[in-house]
Amino acid sequence: MTTKTQASTGDMSGASVPAQLQVNVVGAWKTVLAFDAGDVFAAENVQQGARLLFEAAPGTSWRIATREGRPQVLSHLGQNTYGIWIARKARM
Repeated sequence: MTTKTQASTGDMSGASVPAQLQVNVVGAWKTVLAFDAGDVFAAENVQQGARLLFEAAPGTSWRIATREGRPQVLSHLGQNTYGIWIARKARM
């Protein structure tokens, strides 16, 4: 049974958080998959999978963004983060 609690993407409510994993190889961001960032198990699996892909191809950049409207970045990983997921702070 998966418990919905705060994920590293910043969700505090445990509610459903429609999100997408995106990759940038060269040029534009491309959506790899959609998932529920409010599901801690799913969010951790997505981040771990992207981290493994980054290790195989360190020139890539990865981000988790919202799916609704214009994507808002929740966290990102790339060469500038040394392969560590960094949560974005909410903009006021």
